[in-house]
Amino acid sequence: MLLMIMMMFERKGLGTPATRAGIIENLIYRGYVIREKKSLVSTPKGKALISIMPEKLKSAEMTAEWENRLSLIAKGQADSGSFMTDIADYVKNIIKTTGIVENMKESFNERKAIGVCPRCGSKIYEGKLNFYCENRDCSFVLWKENKFFSSKRTSITKDIAVQLLEKGKVHFKDLYSEKTGKTYEADIILDDTGGKYVNFKLMFADKPKKGR
Repeated sequence: MLLMIMMMFERKGLGTPATRAGIIENLIYRGYVIREKKSLVSTPKGKALISIMPEKLKSAEMTAEWENRLSLIAKGQADSGSFMTDIADYVKNIIKTTGIVENMKESFNERKAIGVCPRCGSKIYEGKLNFYCENRDCSFVLWKENKFFSSKRTSITKDIAVQLLEKGKVHFKDLYSEKTGKTYEADIILDDTGGKYVNFKLMFADKPKKGR
């Protein structure tokens, strides 16, 4: 709904691609969404916000009503200032009558960090596909499914991510070897060098074997 409104304003000269990008960046900065490759994915914080919003605000009827008014604005048949005033009044009424601010505080306080970012010291949270740093300027992320772990027929679970962040390593007894087709025992070490991707390496009793 938000992107639809911005796009329609843009057609009438009331907004620009930079405006839309700025709003998206603000949503990312505030922790409501994260980038996962080429997609924008809602975070637990974003989902919590959506869950406590009044049903009318999320309804198709509301979207249709706003789209109709925006269409009239685009045609010069309605005033954009009046539309924005009505939205502001609607938001104030929601805050006043639904207790949404208190609900937001309660919901967001339930979100718990799983560890500390080894790059910048910020908090790490669990997303749908990864474990990400709350600092938007930090690129640290642990993907639940990644090439290094997948080749050993395992993935990064929440427990594994916690151990990697806390101890820097996790011990495995049944890692799969693509060369032999058998399983083996070793530690997987968090070997982050600050690049685009987080690196890992295997640690045996004798020497480590690097990989990503």
